Amino acid sequence: MRFSHFVFDPKTDMLGEGPLSEVYRAVDERLGRTVALKILRANVDIDPEADTRFAREARHTSQLEHPNIARIYEYGSDGGRSFIVMEYLQGRTLDKIIKERSLGVDEGLRIAVQLTSALALVHRSGLIHRDLKPANVMVLHDGTVKLLDFGIARANNESGITQHGMLVGTVLYMSPEQVRGDELNARSDVFSLGAVLYHALSGQLPFPGNSFPEVCMTILEGRPKPLSQLRSGLPTTFEEFVMKCMSSEPGERYADAEVAHGVIMAISDSLVSGTGVSNSSYLSGRIAIAPIAVTDGGETAAALATGTRRDLATELQRAGMTVQLLPGNGTREVETDFYLHGAFKLDGAKGTLELALDQCKNSRCDETREVWRERIEHTGEEWDLQAMLVRSAVRALRRKLAENALKLEEPATRDPKAARELSLKAHGLLHRGMTRHLLASITLFRRAIEADTQSALGYAGLAEALARKFLYWDGDESFLNEAREHARRALALDPSCAEAHTSLGFAYHLRGSTVDAQREYRLAIQLSQSEWLAHRLLGALLAREGNHKAASPLLQRAIAIKPTYISTYDHLHNVLNHLDRYQEAIEVADSGIGAARKRLHGVPDDQDARVHLAMLLARMGLRDEAMAELERAREIAPKDGFTAFHCAAVHALLGNAVDALDALKAAQARGFYVRAEARNAEFDVLRGLQEFQELVA
Repeated sequence: MRFSHFVFDPKTDMLGEGPLSEVYRAVDERLGRTVALKILRANVDIDPEADTRFAREARHTSQLEHPNIARIYEYGSDGGRSFIVMEYLQGRTLDKIIKERSLGVDEGLRIAVQLTSALALVHRSGLIHRDLKPANVMVLHDGTVKLLDFGIARANNESGITQHGMLVGTVLYMSPEQVRGDELNARSDVFSLGAVLYHALSGQLPFPGNSFPEVCMTILEGRPKPLSQLRSGLPTTFEEFVMKCMSSEPGERYADAEVAHGVIMAISDSLVSGTGVSNSSYLSGRIAIAPIAVTDGGETAAALATGTRRDLATELQRAGMTVQLLPGNGTREVETDFYLHGAFKLDGAKGTLELALDQCKNSRCDETREVWRERIEHTGEEWDLQAMLVRSAVRALRRKLAENALKLEEPATRDPKAARELSLKAHGLLHRGMTRHLLASITLFRRAIEADTQSALGYAGLAEALARKFLYWDGDESFLNEAREHARRALALDPSCAEAHTSLGFAYHLRGSTVDAQREYRLAIQLSQSEWLAHRLLGALLAREGNHKAASPLLQRAIAIKPTYISTYDHLHNVLNHLDRYQEAIEVADSGIGAARKRLHGVPDDQDARVHLAMLLARMGLRDEAMAELERAREIAPKDGFTAFHCAAVHALLGNAVDALDALKAAQARGFYVRAEARNAEFDVLRGLQEFQELVA
């Protein structure tokens, strides 16, 4: 079927439907990409306001650029029927997940962190979602959370399309004031957030009832059971967070999602650095996990065995290991250091898990020796049983893996001083920008590790360099995998190495795992207030998510620590403009221009400083000076992908759309991964151009 410039099969491509619209997986013939196409039903006579609400959904969602909010590509109409074009997401909605099981603590935290981050942008934009429920939360296959459906969202200053007192939203997760039909603010969304998390963590609705009026009365009475009565093992701080969100009095809740996000981030950080994955528990090496055989207990046992293996993999990966889940036959023809296998049986509420760990004598795992075997027994409800089995297994495995981990051989002579000097020299080259600088820094970091195989700084620097290589080599993810491995090796050598946390966060950041990236950046800052790159990267990440208020002090601190890194001035200038602090933005740009000229006088081949000088000049309207620096950058590195990309950014800032597109094509042809950086604000002038969309699709 063809609808406007989209093609789909209405029988096989339907993704969902509601009273007012249908959603299909479709192919955009203009751009050749798969999208989610939401089409308004032809029901204007039945609901004359439907088209107005549909247009408002498109308008509101298109204003929200955030990694945890589903993106809107287009709004239009065809044959009198309005449509919205959205990014096509592959995953499952939270309501489908919690029909099968409740969330684990770690999974719940990750969802809470991402959901509050998305909702924080909604509230900062002056909007209220008003229909936060599990069905409007999508969890993608890689764990990324997406907030969906702004169909009944309202701006604080927007006149209501629905009548005052009319009940809109899904009652099961509504705040008391929403049930009463009162005027709403951000605290109402915070209540719904708590109700969603309560259901997801406990498997039970916070306000159950057999009928619509009964549910409403339960909400108005406001006495949900404490989560600790419904499940064990939930950290007290996490439970307190959820229950505070659901306080019956709005004034007792968090003021908005931005406040809630700050609290849940602090809880997550404390659990990661305390009772969760502690800094001192980082492991290194590779482990392959075979499917856990089920000896008794039927389908329930099979589901528990699958979930246990998945959670074991997650915990070991978080502890620093490279984990591979093997296919059904549990083949041993795999490159790994350790091979984990086992069996599970379920007898009523009692589960017995037997695990064995084999250490491989060669990289192909052709020869192995068993180094550990343990029998673990627990009794409990399904979700509780799985959590207890995983907790006990991980605790025992960590001890054994730490004892048997493959350690770097100590050479006859070590030269820590030489390794440090080489690492510092490599860092000096790494941030100059050009491809030749990157490759030279990688060589130096490897020499540093050769000089001292226990050099955490060398491994951390190599990890950062390889993460940057991902951008320079067509987005080859093998570099990110290698970067994470080296960062974890650095942490195994020195758990207090702030630079290693920064490098690990950067690898997560480039992969799109922004929650993990934020965690690592914050840990780096906790370990060292002088770790400038963590401040700068976290500030840039928060700014991209729309949290400019939190980004500003981080970027200011990064400049104070390292005033020669000009990119930070450019980021801070943009942030201050978003905060309407225009005079401060001008002062920062002036300072950045001065710092860049001073830097280039001493280090004329610092291409990163030069291209960001050109960008600052362009932002200040100094067109001729910006173009002069641009030409100088091209003369220095006419075939460099990094240079071409930033030339495109300068052209875009100056309004030269054709030149910007040509430079982007040149950057891509020279290996720079344009798609990863195309969301930068300087390219906003190009977004309406089909040629740009084709380039970054």
